[in-house]
Amino acid sequence: MSVGVESYRLEIFGVNILIGIIVFFIKKRFSILFFVNTIVCYWIFSFFWSSWIQNHPYSQTNYHFKIENRNLRLDISENPNTYGIYELDPNPTDSLKIIEMGMNEKIGDSILLKGWNSGEFYDMYFYDNKLIGLPESPNPIELTIKE
Repeated sequence: MSVGVESYRLEIFGVNILIGIIVFFIKKRFSILFFVNTIVCYWIFSFFWSSWIQNHPYSQTNYHFKIENRNLRLDISENPNTYGIYELDPNPTDSLKIIEMGMNEKIGDSILLKGWNSGEFYDMYFYDNKLIGLPESPNPIELTIKE
């Protein structure tokens, strides 16, 4: 995600240079403003982007659990607030199979996992290292944290 936003820096730089060149042939006096704006916009964007990244670091916690001899992993991410449930496949060519993905929201000391399956929304909860409400298992599932 950050690489996609970061790449706009060069587009901002290029558009300002292009406008500066076009304006140079029309009014030379105004073209200087666009060339100065090229440098100023580049540094302002870089400063705010770097500042945002430093103040909103990405973090992810991984939990493992088993259902019916299937090894599964729950990833809960912060920034962006997403989660994913993956099946760990011993096949080395394709080691992860996505079971589901969605958004999460912190509510008190639990985390609400908002799922979507076949056009229907449902909620699961992560509380005290337990996953509650997984459609494949109605009972709470004990999770172990993976460092």
